[in-house]
Amino acid sequence: MMPMLQKILLAIGAPPDSAQIFASGLTLAEKMGAEILILHVLDPLVPHGLSTVESPLMGGILPIMNDLAIAQYIQAWNEYERTGIDRLQAYAKQAKERGVKADILQNYGDSGPLICEAAKNWSADAILMGRNQKSMLNEVLLGSTSNYVVHHAPCSVMVIQLPPLSS
Repeated sequence: MMPMLQKILLAIGAPPDSAQIFASGLTLAEKMGAEILILHVLDPLVPHGLSTVESPLMGGILPIMNDLAIAQYIQAWNEYERTGIDRLQAYAKQAKERGVKADILQNYGDSGPLICEAAKNWSADAILMGRNQKSMLNEVLLGSTSNYVVHHAPCSVMVIQLPPLSS
C-alpha cells in the first residue's frame, strides 16, 4: 500500500529537464490530492552564460579586466535569477489551473543540502527530482545531487531518470 502523500517537493533544474520533473510531479500530486513546493536551486559559481573560468569568483580570465568580468557576472546572475523565478511562477500557475496548491522557492548554493533542508522545513512527505547520467569522471569530481538527497533526505525520494547530459 502506497503511503499518503500530502506534500511533495519538486526539485527542478534547468530546462528541458525541469519540464519533465514538473509534469511528473504535477500528475502525482493530482492523483494523491497533494500540494507541491517547486524548488529551484541556483548555482552561485556558474550562472548561465559564464563558465567557471570566466567567473570573477575564480579571478576572471584576465585580472586587468576584472571590473568588466564582475559587471558581466552580475548582469548574467540577475538574468539567471529572473529566468528561474519566471519559470517557477509559470509552473505554479499551471498547477493552480489544474487544482493543485503550489508554492515556489528559489535559493542558491549547494543543491543536495538545500533540497534536504527545504524538505525538512516544509515537512515534505516526498521529494521528486531528476537524475542525469554523468560520466564517471564528472560523477567523481562533481558528485551527484540525487545520490546526496537519497542518502540525506528527511522523507521518501523519487528519482526520475533523465536523458544523459550532452558533453
